[in-house]
Amino acid sequence: MIRFVKQIKTKIMKFITLTSIDGGLIVVNVVHIGHFYPVDKKVEYGKITKKAHTRLGVTTHNNGGFSVTETVDEIITLINN
Repeated sequence: MIRFVKQIKTKIMKFITLTSIDGGLIVVNVVHIGHFYPVDKKVEYGKITKKAHTRLGVTTHNNGGFSVTETVDEIITLINN
């Protein structure tokens, strides 16, 4: 028996603006967010070389993602609003 499933395609063009760790702005379509996770500060030779930040990856690029200043909770709030 063959079943046909009706697919409903919806296009969501919701963009959020995030701040990169160097101060620039990053505009991301929420549909293309693949992952985001917190990253602890990086300490080398007793000095902080990178502050704590959030890493955000998108499905349209294979660049490892963006480092942003917003926390995971703040990103979730931006997506839900």
